[in-house]
Amino acid sequence: MAKKNIVSRARLVKGSRWYIDFTRLDMATGAETRHRQDFDLNEIDDLRIREEVGQRLVRYIEVFAPEKKPVPAARPDEMTVRQAVEYVAGIKATLPRKNSRKTYAAISKKLLAWCERLQYAGVPVSEFGKRHARAFWDVLLASGQYRGRSLNNYLVCLRTMWNELADREIVQENPWTKIKPERVGEKIRRPFTDEERRTVATEIEQTDYWMFRGVLLQFFCYIRPVELLRLRFKNFDLGSGTVTVESSEAKSWKKRVVTIPKSVLHYFIDGTFEKQPANYFLFGRKAISAGLWSLQPATVQVSECRMYKRHRRVLERLKDQGKLSDITGLSWYSWKDTGISMHTRKTSPVATKDQAGHANLSITSIYYHAGEFNPEYRALENDLMG
Repeated sequence: MAKKNIVSRARLVKGSRWYIDFTRLDMATGAETRHRQDFDLNEIDDLRIREEVGQRLVRYIEVFAPEKKPVPAARPDEMTVRQAVEYVAGIKATLPRKNSRKTYAAISKKLLAWCERLQYAGVPVSEFGKRHARAFWDVLLASGQYRGRSLNNYLVCLRTMWNELADREIVQENPWTKIKPERVGEKIRRPFTDEERRTVATEIEQTDYWMFRGVLLQFFCYIRPVELLRLRFKNFDLGSGTVTVESSEAKSWKKRVVTIPKSVLHYFIDGTFEKQPANYFLFGRKAISAGLWSLQPATVQVSECRMYKRHRRVLERLKDQGKLSDITGLSWYSWKDTGISMHTRKTSPVATKDQAGHANLSITSIYYHAGEFNPEYRALENDLMG
């Protein structure tokens, strides 16, 4: 049987994202369509292996990109809640960031489990209204598992999912827009006091080479913990003393270049840091034996929770030794809060805003923690009648 389609002109395209570019020719109509698929290439951290896999895909593109049978479009009123949620979850599964994919997958799973339990999963999605959305939201609130910020992140995801359905005319209204975001309470996280800062920083410098570099990058450069994990050595320009956070890796999807203060630059040009392979992650997971690994530069990045746990063990050790009295509210992320709180007074607020990559000073103020004692006002002269 003759082929209905011919796949040709395949090539590997490299950039911030790698993909295979190829053309499909419909023999019946003579129409050509161009396709770009990543075939999960970007999940392969080792660039040499990624290159080999990419070239193999190019060579055998007809095998890996077979002709797809057309799927008849479902009528909007025929799509069930289950089908609609799974449909949007499939769209969100293609997002470039792993954390974003995980968040959408998590809230989709929770919503579907709830719908299945109450037998809503099989009803038309057009009948899923504010009453149902409110009921599910109440369940999340009552669970006590989530705080205001996490709940609001879930609400944003649910609104976005229904917007995708509305854009495709599968639903007419978005019931999630009628639910108000939850109040975000005060942060549990707090900055280090001066004594805590010196004690913990000294301990980490003496015992953990790579974690201490992470402390410096948070404290002076305000690079978020999740952004630290995405940093590779190629992001550092030690000649100019800068670090580039690429737009694809930044929280705000905006590229920024931050400055390493001259006073701490020597920690990054010490004969060890600058000699690492450019494509290695700064915080990597390197196997040292069967089932064992260590935190050091590698082609596979370590998980975010590992850095929090590693830092937590330092705090607990110092508390057990009597060097810290209270570690409540202190975390790996506290270094960024501490740096911003201290440096906003020593530099200008605008300089701090720019270093942090914030859109405005109101965002910077979220990370700024005012101390109970204000030394500048203690020293203020009586200028009332002067």
